[in-house]
Amino acid sequence: MKVGLRKGDFHTRSKMKLAIAQIATYPGYIERNTEKIISYIGKAREEGANLIVFPELAIPGYMSMDLMLQKGFVQRNLEALEEIVESTEGISAIVGYISQDRSRKKGPDGTARRYNSAAVISDGKVVGVQSKTLLPDYDVFFENRYFSSAGAREPIQLNGAKIGIEICEDLWDEDYPIKVTDELAGKGADLIVNISGSPFYIGKRKIREDLIRKKIRNIGVPFVYTNLVGGQDGYEGELIFDGQSMVFNERGDLIGEGKAFEEDLLVVDLTGSRKIHGREESDISDLHKALTLGIRDYFSRAGVKRAFIGLSGGIDSAVVAALATGALGKENVTGVTMPSRYSSEGSVKDSEELARALGITFLNIPIEKARVTLEDALSKEFLGMPKDVTEENIQARLRGIYLMALSNKFGGMVISTGNKTEMALGYMTLYGDMCGGLAAIGDVNKMRVYDLTKHINSISDNAIISKNILFKEPSAELREGQTDVQGLGASYGLLSPLVDWIVEEGATIKELVKGGFEREYVNKVMDLIKKKEFKRRQAPPLIKVTNKAFGIGRRIPMNHGFTI
Repeated sequence: MKVGLRKGDFHTRSKMKLAIAQIATYPGYIERNTEKIISYIGKAREEGANLIVFPELAIPGYMSMDLMLQKGFVQRNLEALEEIVESTEGISAIVGYISQDRSRKKGPDGTARRYNSAAVISDGKVVGVQSKTLLPDYDVFFENRYFSSAGAREPIQLNGAKIGIEICEDLWDEDYPIKVTDELAGKGADLIVNISGSPFYIGKRKIREDLIRKKIRNIGVPFVYTNLVGGQDGYEGELIFDGQSMVFNERGDLIGEGKAFEEDLLVVDLTGSRKIHGREESDISDLHKALTLGIRDYFSRAGVKRAFIGLSGGIDSAVVAALATGALGKENVTGVTMPSRYSSEGSVKDSEELARALGITFLNIPIEKARVTLEDALSKEFLGMPKDVTEENIQARLRGIYLMALSNKFGGMVISTGNKTEMALGYMTLYGDMCGGLAAIGDVNKMRVYDLTKHINSISDNAIISKNILFKEPSAELREGQTDVQGLGASYGLLSPLVDWIVEEGATIKELVKGGFEREYVNKVMDLIKKKEFKRRQAPPLIKVTNKAFGIGRRIPMNHGFTI
């Protein structure tokens, strides 16, 4: 049973030229965010728009976290809203902000109740406020810590139409008792506007589009989806907001779409725009753009321009170097190869060729002398003991020291190069190859690293990453004849999907064995993932690009006895 208006009713009630301000606003930068919002209101007015819509919590910044518990922060956000209201002469705007309960009611933390809200402004006046109803408290979200839920939902009269406003999670209501979209349509909304701060993960754009079309089939009214863009601190990792805002008519036809991973001012005539074809970018293309944006925004917010990357001659460091170059510019990236006696001549040569192809600064700093000196210094204590992973890790840690020294001296930041499969299995060295301020591909499994390599080469005039690197047997090169297959007991072709099934899907041993994996190896991998949590706790923040990344969205005890 459908709810809401008959198809076509919107056309008879209102003529509306809509602008979507798909912008990046950052946590705590209230003044800067406010200036940008006011600027975009001016641009929309010049375009002849009747209404401009901004993303969720546009004024304070979405991931402001415990700043939102501070009275002064909330107050400054409210003052900024007043400045924005004054800028809306001759135009209407919907702006995300933090509202506050004006009564004496307090939340569980003893402070005045706060709400994740949308202010509806028209010609210098606030004509309505709608707060968020559904507060996500899973994965990387913890909104119940900061906000109270809206007590009611009512369409707001604006420009001759009744607009139903919802905020991000209000759209994703399948497993909630309150169906926000249906309720607003049932109360006569001519148009649904969703303002979002919806983080990216691979494949999410299509999921959003399918969900919105499903809603429109039920309610029969136009739908506007406005999303944030840019990278923000998710506490233990970077969240990427991909934009890709969308506008649909009452038939469910896509009539407007914002750029991917870029700011955009999208202007759409709701009553006159024709159906368009949406983006058909590949998942790998989106992944490449997300990682590039993540590195760029992370360095920008940190006030750092220069990146230092250890080049091993392997595929992971090659991909990270290429991503950093695309994000920061070749003049701001330094690749450092640090050979020991176990490093192959090919690895050093491949690293140098990669740096030349990217146009980045290249340094060759051998660690052999330091390695020998350190092992000699420990020879008395280690007398009679066989060489093992201790000597291997000395090399990795020496490289970490060199990279950190360079970054300190020249005011840069080290980007670590470990991928998600390695992080899951603990196949990395604390205070060695884990050193750095950002784990750029820490949420990218090994097989996707190969796919990224091919994509990077495909969009370059010449192959940036050589076939030598692409087809090389993976090895840490910390002892003679070492390979990753020997160290891990299986190829990445097996390990990569197995790790993803366990980490991202929560698959049980029974399910994995039924799916074709050997029980003995499933047990081994699960045991490694469990035991190496302590390493991941000390890893640099990563860029979240899957539905389940290591960090705040996966809170597992460092020591536990449970096996699924």
